[in-house]
Amino acid sequence: MRIFEYGFCVLLLCLAALPARAEVTRLHHDLTVRLDPETRELAADDTLTFTGNGEIALALSAEFSIEAAALDNQALSLQPSDARRTNGLPYWTIKLGDEPAAHTLTLRYRGKLAPLESAMDHRDVLGPLPAMAGAAASYLPPSSGWYPLVEAATFTYRLRLALPADQRGLAPGRLIKEKQSPQGYHAEFEFTHPAEGIHLLAGPYRIKERMLNKTVRLRTYFHPDIAGLADGYLDSIDGYMKLYNNWIGAYPFTEFSVVSSPLPTGFGIPTLTYLGIDVLRLPFIRSSSLGHEILHNWWGNGVYVDWEKGNWSEGLTTFMADYTYAEQASAETARDMRLSWLRDFAAIPGGQDEPVLRFTARRHSASQTVGYHKVAFIFLMLRDSLGEEKFNAGLREFWRTQQFRAASWSDIQRAFESVSKQTLQTFFDQWLTRRGAPQLLLDHARVTPGAAKKYRVTFSLSQPAPAYALRVPVRIKTEQSDVTTLVDFSETWREYSVEVNARPVSLAVDPDFRVFRRLEPSEIPPILRQVITDPATLTAIAAEDAAAHVTARELAGKLLDNPPRFWDEADNAARASAPLLVIGTHSEVDTFLAQRKLPARPAALQDRGTAQVWAAQQANGKTLVAVSAVDNAALQAMLRPLPHYGKQSFLVFENNKVIDKGVWPTAGSERKLAVE
Repeated sequence: MRIFEYGFCVLLLCLAALPARAEVTRLHHDLTVRLDPETRELAADDTLTFTGNGEIALALSAEFSIEAAALDNQALSLQPSDARRTNGLPYWTIKLGDEPAAHTLTLRYRGKLAPLESAMDHRDVLGPLPAMAGAAASYLPPSSGWYPLVEAATFTYRLRLALPADQRGLAPGRLIKEKQSPQGYHAEFEFTHPAEGIHLLAGPYRIKERMLNKTVRLRTYFHPDIAGLADGYLDSIDGYMKLYNNWIGAYPFTEFSVVSSPLPTGFGIPTLTYLGIDVLRLPFIRSSSLGHEILHNWWGNGVYVDWEKGNWSEGLTTFMADYTYAEQASAETARDMRLSWLRDFAAIPGGQDEPVLRFTARRHSASQTVGYHKVAFIFLMLRDSLGEEKFNAGLREFWRTQQFRAASWSDIQRAFESVSKQTLQTFFDQWLTRRGAPQLLLDHARVTPGAAKKYRVTFSLSQPAPAYALRVPVRIKTEQSDVTTLVDFSETWREYSVEVNARPVSLAVDPDFRVFRRLEPSEIPPILRQVITDPATLTAIAAEDAAAHVTARELAGKLLDNPPRFWDEADNAARASAPLLVIGTHSEVDTFLAQRKLPARPAALQDRGTAQVWAAQQANGKTLVAVSAVDNAALQAMLRPLPHYGKQSFLVFENNKVIDKGVWPTAGSERKLAVE
């Protein structure tokens, strides 16, 4: 659900595609917006002040008609410059003088917004969204072109908003004033830092407020049916603010709000987060996703992403939020998270991932695994290498030098080199520019008796060329204790020797998964993700009932990263070698599996819930995932939740609720040792 960067990415692509004829600086919008969510009518006046010369390009959604325009108090007759469009937005060119000068452009426009489709799937909100309105909610993202887009990277703005009396609304920035009366709701906001876009949100909200240290306004804008959750969310916001203020530096804005949405959103926007109502109801969101979105006010909204050079923000936020909360829970919880990330990466078919520098936004499971989880792992390994004190100093240095600037991976490297007094070029080069991951192989291990009742363990490691430069934890378990040593490994093969004080029992390479690497087969259980991400996956529908058949095909489309390829349309060679997704009713799924000698339903799942999902390994070495339900209604209940559980090996549903889930146990990579 964490897709904060997508709207900004689309917006900047849109601006980049405008014909570059002049440089615009010191751009400021002064907007007055009147919105009636019931009729979906929007009327706006925008006064743009800026410095520029030559020709500028101006884009606005085709949903709006310009009623009046003037440049420096001279009326303009605006016509589209040609038939081309910029990401669906028509644009106009406006001629300025030859010399750079201050200009004022005024526009009055109005239009009717699209209806808000609350039945959207979570994947639908990954792409560019139109400006939408309705009595239940209104959401106007910047990429929709609801306000005039000018070829400038950043700007400041002031926005006055007028809504009907039963509505409340907001935009990112400082709340200057608000007024409620029977005639309507009015609020005014300003954003004085460099902004990349303007989001506008409205709904029949109940507002609850609290002040943090008398300087930061904390608010919830919740729909009436979840208004009772407000106090708990305000408590959690307070805690996260204190955590990150101490860790990074002072919160850079004057407010933070949590806003509820009928859409399955999880947007981190400057000074606020826009979260789905169903998400906000989940008891674990306050201890997980909420902190992630708050942290984006430092990374992404406080320091901007230089999109052309890769998106570092999602991975750093995942490390300092999701992974940090796992560490706070227990060492075992953190280890499980690291292992789940490596298993997700192992599920990406060879050559389907991308180098970190190419990641800009989450588009599917594979891109999330790279941009969120691999990048989080990079920061974990950097902390392990530098030590916690220098690592945290590097974060603070990066924040101190890059606030409200577009920063790249080079800026991150520079900050950590500055505080650590180390050259980190090799580290960043190998993890940012290469696709894939190292694969560590334990070639041999032997034990020989030493002097004074000591033992010497000799072992060798290998990795494919070109070699990564790694610090690899190796754990030797003895009859008395565990001995963990770090070995530097930057060759394709190297032998090591370690002396221990008691008889060795076993040896394991990176047993706690602190190196981003390709897992060994013995460390990889079958999970749903292995079928979800593989373009070779075949889908078999085991449902003769017409309605269940339609639902099963829809479920396949929502679950898989690639368009479904169906069993009955594939040739025998594909059927024999492909990962397989089987969807249907209990008896028909069982029959399909039995007839083809495929792994049967696990006994531990028999007769549980209204639906069961499990992964197993086929004889061809590929993964089978079966989705089995009592009837069509039970299949339909999984349409929305099931795509979120790719890291699991099995699930039991009671209607749309998961009542049990887990990952099948594995043998692991530990190798037994014997004294020679």
